[in-house]
Amino acid sequence: MNKYRLDESFEAIGAFWIFGQDEKKFTGTLSSRKGLVEIQTSPTYAELDDAALRASMLELSGTTDIQQINAICGFTTDKRCTLLNSVILDGGGLTDFSSRRQVQRKLYRAMRTVMGLHLESSEAMSINGAAYYFTKIHNLLPAPWSSQMADQKTTHVVPWKAKEIFRFTSAELRAEVACEVFAGGSSKARKEVSIKSVPLVKITSQSPQSVDWFTSLAFRLENFFTLFLGTSVGLKHVQLFQGDDDGWVVQKMRRRKEKVNIQTWVRCPFQNVADALIRWLAVPPDRQLVELNMLGMVRKSDVFSETEFLTLAQTLEGFGRIRFGGKRPRQAKVDQLIQQTYDLVSPDLAHKLVGDRAGFMRKVIQTRDYYTHLGNPKGTSAAKSTKELFLLNKRLHAFLRCVMLLDLGISEDHLTEPILYQSTRWR
Repeated sequence: MNKYRLDESFEAIGAFWIFGQDEKKFTGTLSSRKGLVEIQTSPTYAELDDAALRASMLELSGTTDIQQINAICGFTTDKRCTLLNSVILDGGGLTDFSSRRQVQRKLYRAMRTVMGLHLESSEAMSINGAAYYFTKIHNLLPAPWSSQMADQKTTHVVPWKAKEIFRFTSAELRAEVACEVFAGGSSKARKEVSIKSVPLVKITSQSPQSVDWFTSLAFRLENFFTLFLGTSVGLKHVQLFQGDDDGWVVQKMRRRKEKVNIQTWVRCPFQNVADALIRWLAVPPDRQLVELNMLGMVRKSDVFSETEFLTLAQTLEGFGRIRFGGKRPRQAKVDQLIQQTYDLVSPDLAHKLVGDRAGFMRKVIQTRDYYTHLGNPKGTSAAKSTKELFLLNKRLHAFLRCVMLLDLGISEDHLTEPILYQSTRWR
């Protein structure tokens, strides 16, 4: 079957049914607009009895509840599909109450769709593994081919098999994690041949897991590689494996489009990346808020500087509470947490990033207090202007990225140049 992008656009006709209700099939058109998948059913005609007439009146008045369906299965011109967590919307039509006649069409809109598989629900434990394809991460990984240069030509040797970068078993996930790179491309007769590096991360669970479980890991992997590249990494494809069958996730996503900046990359041995990913995937759910706050800000669309600062300040405090709060993290004082986080970085690099420790602490706390407590006067150390707040946000981004990478075991020697560039590029 086709290889679907996450934000694929397509259209196919087919027959559909709610999972477990195979005898109640209906026909319609399955369509996707950049990942937003809908079924527009074929129009139906009915002459309404009293009960149906009352139901139509309730729908017209908007007093009926919105119905959610766990799974709608389908057989289409591109074989199987499953629409997960769908809602029923008005697809257009006409109800003539005087003659009790109705022409109706329904619209089913899915939160997430899997093309190629029939599934019971997004929570059903039926998926054995997943392969994730991302934008930009090929810049961090080696090319799968080799080149031989001669006087008159350059020869590229492209292997048939993928090149394995690293592989490990995550005890926390109870799954095997592998990163591979293979050669993709295209060729045109008598014109040109193009080769590109196509990396993927594959996770194979020791026991079946749900679609929700695998897709949540996709977004955590996005965050992880964004941390290393310094620019927003996007998820392109998610391939799910169910026994000998496979399917592709289609889902509407919101991502910031950024060009890769070579100066923000963190370059280190691939074994260090693998070790960092082991630690990243071992973080329990209740400690992932720091990651979601900071990297979610990087990967989403632009926001006001004030909103960005408050999110970064909350992330800085949250990181400190998780790292240094001990058994009673809520009782730790904010200024102490910021000072302890500051001390994770060498004095020279920390001073170049955000200035002296006491001044950095005062600026963050006083700026935060001004924006969170209505009527508070602006402290002498608080950001005074929009430009100063903008630059403070950039330094906070770089500082948080630095301490998170240090916490994952990446040496400061590998971080200094890209982190300093990130913090000073806007000056």
